[in-house]
Amino acid sequence: MVVVHLPPPLRSITPEFVTLDRNDVLLRIFDPTKYDATAVSFRNYGPVSRFDHHRQYPNKIDPERSVIYASPTLSCCLVEIFGDGGIIRIEQQQLAFITLKNVFKLLDLRGSAAMAAGTLAALSSITERDISQAWGRYFYENSQLYGEVDGLIFAGAHNGEDAVCLYERAESKLASAHTEILNLNHPDLRDTILLIAKNHSLIVSPY
Repeated sequence: MVVVHLPPPLRSITPEFVTLDRNDVLLRIFDPTKYDATAVSFRNYGPVSRFDHHRQYPNKIDPERSVIYASPTLSCCLVEIFGDGGIIRIEQQQLAFITLKNVFKLLDLRGSAAMAAGTLAALSSITERDISQAWGRYFYENSQLYGEVDGLIFAGAHNGEDAVCLYERAESKLASAHTEILNLNHPDLRDTILLIAKNHSLIVSPY
């Protein structure tokens, strides 16, 4: 059985990085009716999700740290949000196409690069979120080891496709991105969503 330890690393590290270039596109599904979410809004409520680097506050609001999650693929977005329940429930969600206008430097946690960063690839799929969040904080706080990276790139737990977590350091750069938005129930997305659902053994509602 693979055991993912809490930080710090138990071995020397040689971190690897990935660059997102200008005109690269990230996708994000968000619900504009919850928490005033927008296509490029960062969430300071946490820690909740896998690599949230928030500190522990009684009200779970970190005034200085926030995150946003995205992916280069719609399939990763869909399965990360709906995969656990097995049903893609299309309600008021929107899909953002975010075309970057700046360069982003990400710490690579995929495959062997996770070991080079001091942990294991399994970090991106373990159920113990307290461990992955602790590593999120460690990567963020130890710039002498990892540099002041804009965020992380990792393999999504559901289908292994690339997923991205950006720290609030990248907020101003992301704000300059060009964004296009479609309702998730837009007719132009229907066939693609149905195909993704079929390939991942998911049900789509209300289609």
